Amino acid sequence: MAYFPESTIITTKDGLHCQVYASDHPDDVIIVKPKYIPTDKIHSDSLPYRYIGGKRVNRLNMWIGTKALKKYIDDFKKAYPDYFYKGQYGDDWFFAVPRKKIEKIYDPRHGLEELMKMPLKTLDPHLKKTVELVRFLAKSGVLHKDMGITYSTLVGHYFLGTSDINVVVYGKKNFEKVMKFLEKARHPSLRWKTDNEWVAYHKKRGRDLQLRKDEFLFHSQRKRWEGFWDKNLFLVFGVEKRGETWLDWDGERREKIGFFKGRGVVSSDASSGVRPGLYELKNGVVIGMKNDFHLSQVVFYSRNFASHAKKGELIEAQGVLELVTPKKGKKFYRIVVGYFESFLSDRRKKEYIKTIR
Repeated sequence: MAYFPESTIITTKDGLHCQVYASDHPDDVIIVKPKYIPTDKIHSDSLPYRYIGGKRVNRLNMWIGTKALKKYIDDFKKAYPDYFYKGQYGDDWFFAVPRKKIEKIYDPRHGLEELMKMPLKTLDPHLKKTVELVRFLAKSGVLHKDMGITYSTLVGHYFLGTSDINVVVYGKKNFEKVMKFLEKARHPSLRWKTDNEWVAYHKKRGRDLQLRKDEFLFHSQRKRWEGFWDKNLFLVFGVEKRGETWLDWDGERREKIGFFKGRGVVSSDASSGVRPGLYELKNGVVIGMKNDFHLSQVVFYSRNFASHAKKGELIEAQGVLELVTPKKGKKFYRIVVGYFESFLSDRRKKEYIKTIR
């Protein structure tokens, strides 16, 4: 396995802009999600267009209609066949950048370090607000060296007054420290979303409400990694430090059992703020299966489910059931939500994680 921190931005020799999608990777590729894709080889009017670096690009949105998305992904596979990593049972594929295809790496920590050196009077309103937010978050006790900036703020193609401010916090304990700080923090520039804003934002992104409206709002309103800073949306992403990653790409064998629902009590939520995220369970069961299907984990690839549940809570999840055989230890079962393949069918409307109240 190889460490390469999640939320890093990569541009490739083929002109793709990609966001690193995990912190542990196979040896020869980096697991990513393409963010901006040139339109010279493929394009889709179903996807938003952007003009970046003198080129017209599509912004990949996995929540567009399944028919249009499937066609675009099929076209992408033909145009960029090297940009895929195939899983162990066929349909658990990932977007991936071959290391030899990397053109430039935008490091969120280095980007923030450079930004903090800038005289405040020279910054535009977006960057000033970013610096103000980072200084505020540092009151949690997390040092600047353990934070970074990402997405358009890092790369420099943000829209004034429109683009989000995305802050990265390195280290699971540091992320938890920032979340606890934000639970009690007060500041004139800090505001949390109302119920109507949560629903409107979700719909604006074209996402289906996988939970009932009341369930969606319950989980959303207690999260503190997404809010407003002086009218700008901000998000705080937890990223594992080296040695903290829990997923071992090369150290386990996975077997797909099918699509199932399971329940269990969260025994650890320590990896619930990172991606891929993990809820460890006790007394976990797969509903409709025999008792020997002891459910040990619920895993997610969508940040929709980050910090969704807390230790000691009973959760229910519906997704792909896997039998996992690690190099060391006993076999176990887990449910996985958010494989890229799920977006190409109605499975994306059926997968979820929720707390049972």
